[in-house]
Amino acid sequence: MNRAEKETFVSELVDGIKGAQALALVSFNKITVEQMTSFRLSLSKQQVRAKVVKNTLGKRAFKGTQFEELAQDLKGPSILLYSDGDPVVTAKAIFEWAGKEDFNLEIKKGVALGQLMSNAQLKALSLLPGRNELFVSFLWALKAAPTQFLYALQDSPKKLGYALQALKEKKEKESN
Repeated sequence: MNRAEKETFVSELVDGIKGAQALALVSFNKITVEQMTSFRLSLSKQQVRAKVVKNTLGKRAFKGTQFEELAQDLKGPSILLYSDGDPVVTAKAIFEWAGKEDFNLEIKKGVALGQLMSNAQLKALSLLPGRNELFVSFLWALKAAPTQFLYALQDSPKKLGYALQALKEKKEKESN
């Protein structure tokens, strides 16, 4: 890479991570090209971008941003994973691959919602329900009360009808 290419890489990286809601710095070793390709493709389907970062260029990109503390962890081969979407979805996408058996990933540190997070904190974040899942459960909760009310309204007349029918049958038996 010549100097101009390095400058454009750093400026593109800075532009990409400025609006990131979630970011993870990951160390990778002994990963085949096929594994890396499938890793990147699955992340891109979930709007998570992956950039292999040279340590010196990464330190330049982090300087002056909210992610400046991550620069000290840039050692060895590193890949930067970031997304401007839901941080929970990003964490889930990363840990889906980190848990695979023949895939050697080590999450160094991360940032989600503007807060520096360790590997354990990112793991806990990945276990939370995502934004869409929360919307669905909220809508189900909103729907539950009126639905139960309507069932209660429907059951009362039925029970009254059954009681009146039983009373009628009882009166008919008594009169015979």
